[in-house]
Amino acid sequence: MSLFPNELPALDCHAHIAPDVTAPQVDALNGAVVFAMSRTPAETSHAIRRRDTTLVWGTGVHPAVPTALKTFSTQQFRTTLQQTCLVGEVGLDRRGDFEMQRSVLAQILAAARDEPVILSVHSSGRTGPLMDLLTSHPHPGIILHWFLGSPAEQKQAIDLGAYFSVNAAMPDDVLAAFPLQRLLPETDFPASRRATGATRPGVVTRLEQRLAELHATTPQMIRRRFWQNLRELTTRTEVLDRLPEPIADWALEA
Repeated sequence: MSLFPNELPALDCHAHIAPDVTAPQVDALNGAVVFAMSRTPAETSHAIRRRDTTLVWGTGVHPAVPTALKTFSTQQFRTTLQQTCLVGEVGLDRRGDFEMQRSVLAQILAAARDEPVILSVHSSGRTGPLMDLLTSHPHPGIILHWFLGSPAEQKQAIDLGAYFSVNAAMPDDVLAAFPLQRLLPETDFPASRRATGATRPGVVTRLEQRLAELHATTPQMIRRRFWQNLRELTTRTEVLDRLPEPIADWALEA
């Protein structure tokens, strides 16, 4: 039987969850599907051993974490790509050594070039240099996390086929500027919990309500649109079959 939009679980395409999270803690997410970002190679090594049905664990090298950049190994990263379909969190950040960040991200993009993965990309304070890198290292699975680039950079990202994960801390004019068919929800939990209204990963109701108002529709239809967008992105990147089976089924039913 097909699912109606209000039966689809909440979707959170960028949040941070400790890789030692317990089964009762996962149950407390109330069935939300969460794409869980790793910050360091060490964290990744623990996260990708897990086999959760509603969590997708990423292999990440956060650009604002110096130890993550210093311990990055292209060979190790290539190995993790065989164990997960999610790369995140990676990118550029105004804090820290730009050249080291750029070098690591270029290696990540090169390694992921022909792999069936999606990539959650951070760009705080360095959207211009990031767009330059994505132009020279294109990938069909780019999701720009909390993207606050200029209108010209946003157009460049759209032209490259990127998706955008957005949250309730972002202003209405920014949310309205993105094409609805390129949007995915995020909480970036635990960051900005007061502004996003997310008391835990997967709490995206405030975002769904705001987008429904901006697009003159219902929160249920916004949730369905998110799942349709995820299906389209994971289909074109050949990631759909690599997702946990329940998540793939929900995407197909949306």
